[in-house]
This record gives sequence, C-alpha cells and structure tokens, in this order.
Amino acid sequence: MELEIDKKFIETPDTIHGRLLETVHISGYTMERACIGLDWLLTKNRWMKVGDGFDDINIFLETINLSKFKIAVDKRKKLSTKLSEMQATQRATAKAIGVSPMTINSDLKKDVHNRTNIDSNDGNNGNLYKQDVQNCTKKNTVLTKDGKEILKPIENKNENELAKEDRILEESELRKKDIKDIEIRKGDFKKVLADVYNIDAIITDPPYPKEYINCFSELSLYAKEHLKDGGFCVVYSGQFHIPEVIKRLSENLTYVWTFCLYHSGKTQLVNGVNIMCGWKPIFVFSKGNKKMRFTASDIVVSEKMEKASHKWQQSESGVKNLIEIFTKPTDLIVDPFAGSGTFLKVANELKRNAIGAEINE
Repeated sequence: MELEIDKKFIETPDTIHGRLLETVHISGYTMERACIGLDWLLTKNRWMKVGDGFDDINIFLETINLSKFKIAVDKRKKLSTKLSEMQATQRATAKAIGVSPMTINSDLKKDVHNRTNIDSNDGNNGNLYKQDVQNCTKKNTVLTKDGKEILKPIENKNENELAKEDRILEESELRKKDIKDIEIRKGDFKKVLADVYNIDAIITDPPYPKEYINCFSELSLYAKEHLKDGGFCVVYSGQFHIPEVIKRLSENLTYVWTFCLYHSGKTQLVNGVNIMCGWKPIFVFSKGNKKMRFTASDIVVSEKMEKASHKWQQSESGVKNLIEIFTKPTDLIVDPFAGSGTFLKVANELKRNAIGAEINE
C-alpha cells in the first residue's frame, strides 16, 4: 500500500479525517484512496491529533467506516496487522473495515504463520521477524490473576454476522445481474462518452475531495456540449468545497437550485469542522433555462441503509425521485461517474435510456 499522499492536499489530521469521513458517500472515491487516507492517519500517531484528541485507538476507530468498500485481501491484512500492533481490538478493526471479527482473527493468524516461516538463518532480518511475531502474539494474550499468560478467547461468529456475510454475497450477485445489461463504459468520461449527444439529463455523483475539484469544470463543459437545450445537470456534492463546486459548474451552465438530500435516521461526524452532518447538497444546473418546467419539492429523502451490509454508496430511493423529477420515460440519462451503477440501474427500471462511464475498474 502506498503511504504517500500528495502534500499539496495535506493540511492537518483533522482535514484528512474529515475528507475520509465525507468520502464514505462518494461514488467516485476509491478503496485505494480511502486506505491511503487511513494509513496516513495511523502513521506517526496522527490519529491522536484529530478533533479534541484521542488516546485510545479503539475509540478513534469508532469514527471510521470503510464498509462500503470491497477491500482487497492483501490490503485488509496489512491494515489489520498495523492496527493490531497499535493495540486495536479485533472487534474495533472489523467494524471499521466492514468485515467480521473472525475474518480479522484469521488474517492475523496467517500473518503470524507467514512470518514464522521466514528462514531462521536470515541473519538480523530473521531475528527482527521473530521479534515481530512475538510482539504480535503477545497482543493476542491476556494475563491471569497469578500472572500467567494465556491466549485470548477467539471471537466466534454469531448468527447476525453470518447472516450479514450471506447478505453481502447475495446482494453482490444480485447487483451484478441488475447491471449486466446496462452500458457502463470503462475510462475517462470525456473520451468514452464523447459520442453521446442529445442528453435529457446528466445525474451524477463526482468525487468530492479537493484533488478532484477540476472534474466539476470538466463536467460543466461536457454538459454544455452534450445536453439538449434546456436539459438538466444534477450533481451530488459534499459540503467542504461548495463555493468552488458552484463556481466551476457555473462556467458553462445556468444555476437553477440546490436540493437537499436528507439521510433519514443517519448522521455522520465530520471532525474537520466538528459537525454532525445528516444531509448533502444536490446542485441543479441547466443548459439555458433558469426556471424549471414543473413544480417539485427540493427535499429528497434517502432512506436509511445498513452500510455494513451494503457497499453501494447512494440509496436508490433518493435518485429515483430525482429521475422522476427531471426526466420522463424514454429520456436519455447519462452518469459520467457511474461507480457501482446505482443511478443507471434505477433509470433503467424507470424506463429511461441510460448510459454511464466509470474510470476505476
């Protein structure tokens, strides 16, 4: 895992932590970026400087939720090992990463096994590995009253955890079937969607972090060139860079309104500003028309989802309302930042023509 982050965008642990929390809801934000952000916070104990300060890694991990990402096994093991070495419990690690405690327990056991297989004749390096194994093993032990060291009880999967894992697999397979007939082109939308014109509406959720801010300018220009006259560009956004987002989208489009996507029953702590956030803005721009052709409520409710068992980041209920507001059956909808394909799936179900692009595999 790369540990470097572009220094141009590093400000404080609060800033990185705040962006990491906000990206839980970003369709274009990758697992790699999330892991890099978390790893940076864990390095040199930067996590202890977040907010008013933390002195317990397990309490800090309660603010992290990477369950929407499907983390590669090797990266998960590296995070698990690093957190174990920082005295994080397997339960806290599992909850933050979005897997069962048994999975973390298995990862740590395999890591210890692999290290013990290092050639004992490997000089100083071998001794260092052995010391690492001893340290890691000790973290999985407890002391009895008479001072003896015994292994901690292994956390067994309960019925809820087993049901959750089954649900994840089932939903993943269903999602693959749901989007198999939807056209999602791989690559930069400016190139792979260059031949798509006469679009009735662009409805999309670009990445929010500052390093991706230019994508809003690129989206504005694409919408100007490819939307029908009077067509709409409906864009999800985070809260950190609202002035800049509006400025960039306004470069080629007409600002119409800001909708509120209300997250029913759920809030997210953004430590960078100490705000409990329960909504996000959806900016509505058009190619020419300031006034909408119809009456619509500017509050869209996103029904509560169990993030631990569902990796698709935006709710179908929220985008369903937007599609019905801004388009009619047989209209063409484009999502340049398709991510998992949620927006396109809902559009297809509502009898709209849909096509998207996704730059990440």
